Amino acid sequence: MKKAIIGIAVAVIWFAVVISYTVIATAGKGDEDGHEFTVLTVKEETVKDYNTMPVFKALAKETGKDVYWTYNTSTQYSNNTDPVGLSGIDAIYHSNFSNLQLYNYGSRGRIVAIDQYLKYMPNFSKILDERPDIWEALKSPDGHIYSLPRVEEMGLKTHPNLLFLNKAWVEKLIDSNNMPSEVSSLTKSDLVDGLTLKRSQFKAILQKFKDTHSESDIPLSFVSGCWQGNESDLIASFGVPENTQHKTIVDDKIIFTVESENWYNAIKELNDWYNKKLIRSTAFTQTQDEFLAKGQDGRYGSFYWWEKETVVSSDLQDDYIMLQPLVDDATGKQYVGLSNELEIEKGACVILSACHDKEGLLSYFDKFFEPLYSAQLNYGSIDSGAFEKQKEGEKLVPNDDHGAQSADDFRMKNAPYGVVYLTQEVWDNYVEMEPRAKLRLERLDVYLQNNAFDNIKAIPNLNYTKDELDTLHRYENSLGKNITSWMINKITSSGSPSVSDWQSFLKTNGTSISKIKEVNQRAYDSYLEATNSSN
Repeated sequence: MKKAIIGIAVAVIWFAVVISYTVIATAGKGDEDGHEFTVLTVKEETVKDYNTMPVFKALAKETGKDVYWTYNTSTQYSNNTDPVGLSGIDAIYHSNFSNLQLYNYGSRGRIVAIDQYLKYMPNFSKILDERPDIWEALKSPDGHIYSLPRVEEMGLKTHPNLLFLNKAWVEKLIDSNNMPSEVSSLTKSDLVDGLTLKRSQFKAILQKFKDTHSESDIPLSFVSGCWQGNESDLIASFGVPENTQHKTIVDDKIIFTVESENWYNAIKELNDWYNKKLIRSTAFTQTQDEFLAKGQDGRYGSFYWWEKETVVSSDLQDDYIMLQPLVDDATGKQYVGLSNELEIEKGACVILSACHDKEGLLSYFDKFFEPLYSAQLNYGSIDSGAFEKQKEGEKLVPNDDHGAQSADDFRMKNAPYGVVYLTQEVWDNYVEMEPRAKLRLERLDVYLQNNAFDNIKAIPNLNYTKDELDTLHRYENSLGKNITSWMINKITSSGSPSVSDWQSFLKTNGTSISKIKEVNQRAYDSYLEATNSSN
């Protein structure tokens, strides 16, 4: 009887979940208003309703297409094992499908091969003609393009971790004659952007922060595993080209950083930092939003992010300076890794084969690639105050001043992101970069890029065969989880990790590491051959 009750309960829960997904995503052509198209988008509750955004109203007026936007939150969407199977929708925006998902859905005829409809998409077709690298990046093993891309080329993503230090806290240490002996000669006049510190000196300053401040103040903070503001460059300072994937290219060879003894040494040292309470456990569990919220009132002694302007409130900006990459005590060199974050992203939007007018919907999305629409999709609508008043014949200039609301907060609420095309040509002729983006580029140029490893490259967009995609699917997810789990566990444990711990970890995951390297090396060699021949 007990088993029967449990079975009924499970069935009821399953049925409720299925119904909830169907209801969320069926306000389209079958709804009472009879909209021409219904598009499911993935967005959070804090983001404004796309149907009310001026940019989509302008698109509807110009194209004559009646598009209704319905949504899942990221949690709802990630819990749905088959979003393409949802009834009543014509497309999925922010689909975030992997290479394997795109190929499987496309080859089985469940999503549209967009390259077969290019005559209805003059903007996208022109892009593919002028940028064969984008075609190469988007195509699946069968040669088809199954998703619309997001292209935002600014040169920022490869270095997403800048290190900032609380100058005001250091000045108090100087005033109280309480500076650590390692930096006893440091003066207030030295506390400017570009300050160079050895890792041991930085650690000593963090220790003083910990000893002289309350528990609510945090010596060093970051968001572990986040695409920006993570711990990768702290680990890289030990002489290993780290990034969040723990995978990069050295001398045209795919390598895993976890196999380097320098990586093990970094984990061992960070364990000491953790046990001395220079790093808190929250650095490995907090979300991006939680990190930003805690930083506003100047509670961080130091932090990694790609700008300080987002992390601390406007009245505390002068309290923080940017450090150069930490100097490795053993070699006297400065190192930073390269992120594998790509500026050409797949999966921004897919069209379902069930769509009743594929040509019409694709012609609507084609407008997204026009500079002024791309700008508004990326920053917010002109009518919402995302840009300064445009002068005739001049470029759009993003507005960084939104009062008490930060520029990031404004964008998160007002910009749908997704399908955009923002390249150097667009920046040169149609849209100005945000002032803070220009500042980031300046900081990278002056303080950071010269310290990258000479012989490393970020992993580009690679094409894989169906068998290779299956191999990556089999090994990558589990390996990534295993690395993250081992790394965080060893950093936050009470005892220091031993060499045998690390070697045992590598042995356990040896097959996965070997298979993934093998597949990526073949794909990268093919990429080199293709790009060299095209050049």
